Amino acid sequence: MTIIGVMGCSALLIGAFGLYDGLNDVKEWEYSQINHYESKLIIDDNASISQIDKVASDVNGDKIMDERIELESGNAKKSGSILVLNDTDLITPTDKDKNHIEIGNDEVSISQKMSDTLNVGIGDTVNWHIMESDKWVNTKIDRIHADPISQGLIMSPYKLEELGLNYTPTSIITSDHVNKTYDIIKTTNTHEDIEKDWDGISQNMWLFIYILSFFACVLAIIVLYNLGLMSFTEIEREIATLKVLGFKSSALRRLLLTQNLIFTAIGFLLGVPLGMYIPNLMWTSSGTSFYIIPSLTNTNIIISAAITFSLSILVNLMFSGKIKKLDMVESLKANE
Repeated sequence: MTIIGVMGCSALLIGAFGLYDGLNDVKEWEYSQINHYESKLIIDDNASISQIDKVASDVNGDKIMDERIELESGNAKKSGSILVLNDTDLITPTDKDKNHIEIGNDEVSISQKMSDTLNVGIGDTVNWHIMESDKWVNTKIDRIHADPISQGLIMSPYKLEELGLNYTPTSIITSDHVNKTYDIIKTTNTHEDIEKDWDGISQNMWLFIYILSFFACVLAIIVLYNLGLMSFTEIEREIATLKVLGFKSSALRRLLLTQNLIFTAIGFLLGVPLGMYIPNLMWTSSGTSFYIIPSLTNTNIIISAAITFSLSILVNLMFSGKIKKLDMVESLKANE
């Protein structure tokens, strides 16, 4: 029972730290390894090409097109986005191992999560259309990229126009911090603003992490204390006998601590794989918009072990006084 209790405690701690590492990993991946711009200017729908070019030149920025689309393959149909990049190094697509990949001007790349959802791969074709348009396009998949937040297609303006669709920039991205207003710009989002938006989205998940951590500690204290109390009651006569034979209370405390630590170690080792299942389950059920690779740093595994063993030692210390105050005569008589 002690092993099961420790296993539950360590599983909750490992799960909480796994979620913590996953959220930090998403933020680092999306806003440091993929997106490198400082400001993103959202273009008004009525802006002309000449106006867009003028603003892009003024802020030393690159034009991109980002639209909502619907994709279809077989009986599967999912909504996503299309990102049309115009020779910019401010957005660098990556694979699922977070390595930078090059997408050629005549190539189309689909995100890993969308590829898994539609059950398509390189060489397969998908049908898709921009949400505001009724024109469906059949496209062959040339590459697969990975993005933790945005799922859909990436291609160049050349490829988009080759498919018979118009390239219409929807945003301007730049490495400069832009605080100037323009008539054709609806809003300007800085890197800091975008990170704050992500922090707001993940706020509920952080609350869940705190709750998991809290109940893991509560579970450890309550379960270990009650199991320790039951164990102490069962071996009270043996402890009294050992004291009569001359064993000191400190030696008996070390004996119980050793036993407790062995059970804790077994329970923790069994709880690690169970704890890794918790973030796997959470990320799998996060919907088709997020592609999050479960991760857990060695540091957080060590912290989880430290918390579990510290709580186990703390509970063991609660019984130190009981051993010292044990009435040997009464304990021996009670079990006759």
